[in-house]
Amino acid sequence: MLHVSLTKKNFLVASLFMVAACSKEPPTPTAATTPLVEQRAADPQPLRVEEFQGKFAPGGIATSYRATFSNGLIQSLQETRESNAQSGTYEFLGARLMKYRGAALSSAENIELEFDQQGKVLVNRAGDRSVSAEEISAIRDRAQSLRSHALAHHDVRGHDRP
Repeated sequence: MLHVSLTKKNFLVASLFMVAACSKEPPTPTAATTPLVEQRAADPQPLRVEEFQGKFAPGGIATSYRATFSNGLIQSLQETRESNAQSGTYEFLGARLMKYRGAALSSAENIELEFDQQGKVLVNRAGDRSVSAEEISAIRDRAQSLRSHALAHHDVRGHDRP
């Protein structure tokens, strides 16, 4: 009978296990049953446009307005001043006023203002002349007051909807 030492037996068994483990082919990956990203999450969401109407008197000039929101962000605001029925339209990009077209605050003159994203005046017209710096400042202040009022009321109104 063949006599093998215990150390040699252990070495032989360990070697067999290593050879057996290394000679196996890796398991074939199976197709995942659940995708990593659900398709509906990757699809573009439909544009949600809402309108909100309100009344406010920034700077003591009463106005009624209609604000348009797209996916919860204010896009534009149209106002009609109650004392003289003059109107104006403000366009926003986030919190920034980008355009104003309508009646001046200090006269019946129609003005047009356009700003870049840093607030620099790009278009500045009041008929055949420029709008004064005071009028531009007043329009900006009024735009921000109206925007803040519309956002606050829109957000409060949104809490009572599912």
